[in-house]
This record gives sequence, C-alpha cells and structure tokens, in this order.
Amino acid sequence: MGQKNHDMSHGPRPMSQKLRIAHVSYVSFCVLCAVCCVLVFTTGCESLQRKFTRKPKHPLPRPTPVIQFEDYTGAMTPLNRYRKHYLQFQYWNGELLQALGSSPFSLKRLRRASSEALTELTTLQDLLHEEQAQLLTPLIEERLAANRQIQSVAFGTAQAQTVSHLIETQSRQIYREFFWREMEDKLRQPETTEESAAPAAP
Repeated sequence: MGQKNHDMSHGPRPMSQKLRIAHVSYVSFCVLCAVCCVLVFTTGCESLQRKFTRKPKHPLPRPTPVIQFEDYTGAMTPLNRYRKHYLQFQYWNGELLQALGSSPFSLKRLRRASSEALTELTTLQDLLHEEQAQLLTPLIEERLAANRQIQSVAFGTAQAQTVSHLIETQSRQIYREFFWREMEDKLRQPETTEESAAPAAP
C-alpha cells in the first residue's frame, strides 16, 4: 500500500518514445490532409465553374476603334480649297489615263478613277463664279457621257481609245483655262452671316 502511494505521488509516467513518434506522425498526417482538402476544394471549384459556365455560341467581336477625321475645309481660303480639289482632280485624271492606256485594263480601277475625277471636276465648278462655272459646263457634260460609257457593261478596248482621246484633250484645256494659280479672282467668296454683317449695337 505504501509503495502504491509512493508511485502515485510522482504523477503519470512520461510518454514513451514510440508513442511520441506516433503522435507527431498523426498530427502531421492530419495537417497534410487538411491542406490537400483545401487545395482540392479551391481548384475543384474553379474547374467546376469553368465546366458549367455557358459559353456563347458565337464569340463576341472585338470592339473596333472609332476614327473620326476632322474636316478643316471650312478654315481654308477659297484659293486653297480650289487648289486642293484641283490637285485631287489631277491625280484621279492621271489614274484614269493610265488605266485607259494599260493593256489589258482593269475595269475596277478604271471605273473608280473615272467617278472620282468627275466628282472633283464638279466640285471645282461649284467653287467658281457663275460666269466662270458656265465655261466648265460643256467639259462636265462630256465627262458625264464618258463616265456612263466606262461604267457600262459593254465597255471595251474600242471605246477605251475614244474615251482616252477625249480625256487627253480635256486635260489640256482644263490646265490651260482652269489652273488653280489663275483662279484667285474667279472664285466664290464665303458668304457672311447676318450676325457678322450686321453692325454692332452701340
């Protein structure tokens, strides 16, 4: 009895080395399992979310940038405006003559050059005084008839030679009578508004 009380007075016996190792292994295993569960849960949710997310049948097009070109024509002087359209007419008129002279010629190039040159020539007429603009009317009428021929389905090599001769003759006349350096005093002036024309109130 005395021996028993003596043993109990010293408290519980220390844990053996094998039990300590087993305890540490068990705790490490529990921690590892917990980390694995967290990883599986997070990655699994993402994969499930991707799996069950409805994808559009047709992918949405990428947004295209909106490009706006500023028009500075209103700030030009009448001569600068005429010069701009005269040079553009010269460019498309040259393209038209080259297209007519090529063999075989490209109908697409030919038709565009004819339309653009006619548009620029009409714009030049709108910029001229009425008397000077009337001198350009016969040339525009001839160019309209030539453009109708070019845009027709039956346009061919025989018609191209006739139209080319007409365009060359017109080009020399336009350069001689409507060159931009000679038109400064023959151009329409910008109209003044009533507010700018009215005198300021005292």
